[in-house]
Amino acid sequence: MFLALPLPAAASRQLAGLVQSALAAHAPDLRLVAPVGYHATVHFFGPLAADDLSRAHTLCAQVAEALPASLPCALTGLAQLPARGPARVVCAVFGEGHDALAAFLAEARNRIGAAAFAVPARSPLPHVTVARVRRGRHWRMPDREALPGSGIDLRRLRGQGAVPARFVLDQLVLFESHLHRAGARYVPLASRRAAAG
Repeated sequence: MFLALPLPAAASRQLAGLVQSALAAHAPDLRLVAPVGYHATVHFFGPLAADDLSRAHTLCAQVAEALPASLPCALTGLAQLPARGPARVVCAVFGEGHDALAAFLAEARNRIGAAAFAVPARSPLPHVTVARVRRGRHWRMPDREALPGSGIDLRRLRGQGAVPARFVLDQLVLFESHLHRAGARYVPLASRRAAAG
């Protein structure tokens, strides 16, 4: 179970095209995430018992209260996590909206911790996972296009028209993840919109 901010469909389609352009040459090492699953994770719960799942449903509404009514964002680069050594995942990182999203994640962590769920020592980096390194592979993002804070500049792909479009994150969803051989499938269990500003 996890809380996340799903990307709007149009933003997911555009990001998927840019990811294909950037990572096509690395297909033997990477498994791309299906665009329908693109999201910014807010909190990963892991497996939950029935009582905890009920609390997580309630918590979804409480955390959504902290979500800004309008959170304009743009994804500007691809980076690997962890940043050093072999990667586990490739993610899209935020340019516009990064600071507001980081502030929201910090407040979400406070509310989740107050509800007696375990939280990490610090808020996660706002990002959208777009690929996972295949089991048994040791892959690192190439340095040739490295930028401070991101590995591949999405604005350099596909010429002048490649600047990623702005979008708004305004929906918080509690998902259940079902693992399959072809990848994870995310089932929404609860959803809350940001409060009107």
